[in-house]
Amino acid sequence: MPDSPELVVRALGKRLAQPRLGKDALIKLLKDPLHALSKSLVQTTLLNHKDKDVKLLVSVCLIEVMRVLAPDPPFSDEILKEIFKLFISIFADLAETSSPFLTRRMKILENVAALRCSMIMLNIGCEDLILDMVKIFFSTVKHGLQKSVHQAMLSMMTQILNEKVTQSLVDVILRNLVKDDKGASHKLAFNIIENCADKLEPIIHSFLSSCIFNKDMPVTELRRLYHKIILEIFQCAPQILFAVIPSLTHELLSDQVDIRLEAVHLIGRLLALSNLQFGQENKMVFIEFLRRFSDKSAEVRIAAIDAAKACYMDVSRDEAQHILSSLEGRLLDFDEKVRIRAVHTVCDLAKSNLSSSAKLILHAAERLRDKKASVRKNVMHKLLELYRDYCEKCSKGTATVNTHYEQIPAKLIVLCFDNDIESFRPQNMELIFAEELFPFSLSPKERATHWIAFFSYFKPEHIKALNIIFSQKRRLQLEMQTYLSLRARKEESSEEMQKRIRAAFRKMATSFPDISKAEECFENLHQMKDNNIFKDLDELINEGTSFAKGRVTRVAFRATYWCRFWSQLQPRREDQELIKSSCRNVERVLLQFFSNFGWGYALRLTMK
Repeated sequence: MPDSPELVVRALGKRLAQPRLGKDALIKLLKDPLHALSKSLVQTTLLNHKDKDVKLLVSVCLIEVMRVLAPDPPFSDEILKEIFKLFISIFADLAETSSPFLTRRMKILENVAALRCSMIMLNIGCEDLILDMVKIFFSTVKHGLQKSVHQAMLSMMTQILNEKVTQSLVDVILRNLVKDDKGASHKLAFNIIENCADKLEPIIHSFLSSCIFNKDMPVTELRRLYHKIILEIFQCAPQILFAVIPSLTHELLSDQVDIRLEAVHLIGRLLALSNLQFGQENKMVFIEFLRRFSDKSAEVRIAAIDAAKACYMDVSRDEAQHILSSLEGRLLDFDEKVRIRAVHTVCDLAKSNLSSSAKLILHAAERLRDKKASVRKNVMHKLLELYRDYCEKCSKGTATVNTHYEQIPAKLIVLCFDNDIESFRPQNMELIFAEELFPFSLSPKERATHWIAFFSYFKPEHIKALNIIFSQKRRLQLEMQTYLSLRARKEESSEEMQKRIRAAFRKMATSFPDISKAEECFENLHQMKDNNIFKDLDELINEGTSFAKGRVTRVAFRATYWCRFWSQLQPRREDQELIKSSCRNVERVLLQFFSNFGWGYALRLTMK
């Protein structure tokens, strides 16, 4: 029966303490007890001990013996398999990052990698153990371990794959590559593919080609995500895809809409990731992709339009110009959803690069005359958003006045001739020009600058539309003056006077989008007891009030109106929500009423 490890180590210590030992004696002395120690350590009772602490210490001793006796560990193949099982169980415990034994476990992993134990595992037929170990690597590496652990795992995986690549190993790597969580396990898979691209290329190429051409095969998780696999590999080892990418033409030409759709999405991402370089390097695929802008399926055409956002990167490239040309053609698509998406994309491209898409914006603005009201509405809101962004950039000095963008207001204002659509009626267009055309932070001087710029593009029809808006606003102004005059005559509270006041409310209400709500709010206004509110109104409708003064009054009015109204009503708790709602309606009507006297002032500046 072999001596216990404790006795072997004690005896070795005493003998090493003897003075004047020569080299040969020392070597013999070290080797023999180590062999004895090794035999003691691999007793079944130690290798399969149930206590985790004992197993860890046994592993520490074994890896040290293997390190000292490398490259020929003194164990049989069967014993080595048991040792590697023990090591793998230790690797699984790396997930216990708060354990006081974490450092020892990490050291075992680093030594196993340094001693190239993975090669021994391959030589003795431990493929199943290797697969288990790789799965454990990916499950434990995500726990925020030190960089040395990641490096040791990467080193062992690289050793294994350089020696032997199996489909099961590749599947584990790919599953971690396409995880939504781009954490440590994704990074490990990414680095493994990066390091072993040449070895992995044949099996990955075979898998991806099968996914593209053999659609009738059972759908597994990886087959379902093969486009995502292509995207990830394109970023870490694009050379693996050299023979795969041309096959995407097959998907772009598929009879099945969903296959063409997914292919367009994929190529759009590849174009964006490569800064359009993909289009230059894969001409045939790129040409077929451009044809999808005219696909018979509206859904595919929309996907192609969305892919045009890859042009954000560099619009000077030939590939970008081809995409923009194809995008321009979709502005006249026979499907209204496609036309709307094309306009949105053109505007988004312009926001990212004002100078590059300026001419295309004017073509997009032509959709303001679209036969479909839904298209006209969408285009109006998107152009307003773009024009505000343009004005803000001019204000910050990141853009200069551009003739193409300053034509947008002229194209918008003629919408007020379209009385069949409520959104385009003069009272709504007035509010758009008063409150939505410019960013709120834009100064009076900057607003006047833009008015001067875009007013120069106004033709007779634009002036006519502007006059319609001003005429309606003038009528509202006169009726408000009439109302304030009637209200001032408090001594005359006859029934006739009340009829005249309500008649004024009805006339003024026609200047607002919701006539009945406006009339109700004017009635609420009439019940107010604070004369300061009416003084503010009187000042705001005065033609001599400047834009700056009107703006200050608006801000002050908004701040004080609530307090005045609230203090007068002194509501009960149960009535507060009802009153708040009423106040918001009144405030909205009042603010709408005097909102655009300022831009009338700005317009007068343009005529001086």
